Amino acid sequence: MRLARELAVVVSLLVVVGALVRTPVGRVVLPAVSVAVLAALAWVLSKPAAYPRTAVGVRTRVVESAADGAESGASPSCVECGDAATTRRRYVREGVVLGVPLVLFDDGENAYCEDCLRSLSRG
Repeated sequence: MRLARELAVVVSLLVVVGALVRTPVGRVVLPAVSVAVLAALAWVLSKPAAYPRTAVGVRTRVVESAADGAESGASPSCVECGDAATTRRRYVREGVVLGVPLVLFDDGENAYCEDCLRSLSRG
């Protein structure tokens, strides 16, 4: 499904470019579009990659850190069982192009104790 959609987009772009090449407007539009595409590509590649450089589409990543409770003054409780949490997991769902996140769709943070974190990682 995804490959068919990407193929349809590429074919559509080639049809538009082919139509522009045959017109006098294409002599102005195509070089301008080419420069804009190269500038956008250079900008994306200059950003640090959070994912592999081949990643394109909507991706999710999880960052774990210790749950020390320094921000709120109290130790957070586990979202699964209510015990004192030892680990915070921050997740982000992003739109990615060439490994660089461009659009943030969703994010959040959950706190877990050791037992619940182990059970989550098992399955």
